[in-house]
Amino acid sequence: MIKVATGDFSSANKLGEVGFGVVYKGVLVDGQEIAVKRLSVNSGQGSQEFKNEVVLLNKLQHRNLVRR
Repeated sequence: MIKVATGDFSSANKLGEVGFGVVYKGVLVDGQEIAVKRLSVNSGQGSQEFKNEVVLLNKLQHRNLVRR
C-alpha cells in the first residue's frame, strides 16, 4: 500500500532528506495525502531511536499534521 501511494518511492515524490533517510509524498487510495519516511539501509537508526521519533511526532502540534 505504501509503495503504491509513493509511486514505488519515486524520486518525483521525494520531499527531502532527513538524518536517517528520505521523506516521500504519497496519496492513499482514498485520496488522503501522506508523508512517508523511508529509512536508509545504512542509517544506523535502531528501534529505540525510531520509537523516540514516533513519540516526538505524536506530541507535535502543526497545521500540516492531522490528529486521529
